[in-house]
Amino acid sequence: MTQQPSKNLETKNTLHTHYPRYFDIDMRYCAGANNHQKGVNRTKLSVLIAIRFSIVTPGIIRWLYGINHRLALEHLNRLEKDGLLRVVKTHRSPDGRVYVPTYTAAKFAEELMGIDIHFRANRNPALQFNQNNIMHNLINAFVMLRGVHNYHSDETYAPMWSGFITEPEFKRINNLSDTRTVDGAVRLLDGSIAAIEIEHSFKNKTARQVILLKYLASLRNRDYSKIFLFSQSVKIFDDIKRLHEQLFEEMPQRFDKKTRAPLLSESNAELLRDSIIYRTKLCEEINKMFYS
Repeated sequence: MTQQPSKNLETKNTLHTHYPRYFDIDMRYCAGANNHQKGVNRTKLSVLIAIRFSIVTPGIIRWLYGINHRLALEHLNRLEKDGLLRVVKTHRSPDGRVYVPTYTAAKFAEELMGIDIHFRANRNPALQFNQNNIMHNLINAFVMLRGVHNYHSDETYAPMWSGFITEPEFKRINNLSDTRTVDGAVRLLDGSIAAIEIEHSFKNKTARQVILLKYLASLRNRDYSKIFLFSQSVKIFDDIKRLHEQLFEEMPQRFDKKTRAPLLSESNAELLRDSIIYRTKLCEEINKMFYS
């Protein structure tokens, strides 16, 4: 699928010089013509998921490859035996375990992606990732992969986006203090870039205000042109909308002590309103996969 250059990209924004390398990584699963090719394709994609998202689980593999839980476990355990993954038992994962990549997996992924990977193995694999973020990271992985693997009811391929950059990758290439580190970014079919945010818990108004100002800085800097919010709960979306509307009304009436300017201009409030998109499409799927 040939991508047109985005009308939103500006060469002065250094992030855009890094985006395409990650967007061009092929993360679409193709079974292959025979069992050998199927095994090769699954190994490559499973390693890329583990490297790009820091963890992978049987649940993600089961869904992505359309196989049962036993076969998903066998697949990941085989990669562990081959020295590509290590297992960590944890109650924070819906599967009771996660798999983390090894140094061997990192070198393999470098060959597949053509991108240098900053990888640090740990003798204790449980220290390679933040266990508090397991559920968030798994939902994030599902959403990004789900967008690439989207089909109409008649089985026609209809991706929501053509490629993505994950949160760890986004953090590595983004060192701008006023830019909110989002959960990732995707390249839409028209070539424009949207940020991805996973909202799986409630936040208070103060936190929402900080987030909105970070979004605004990024939108004005053209790091991305819109923000897609995903959640397992419509109630969380309703709460976010409620707080956002309150802030859009209040912030133009409050002033920064240093600059004496409004915390948010009316035009910037409108920009945020237009740019933040609540994607309810996957609520039921996320809830069924991770919370049922």
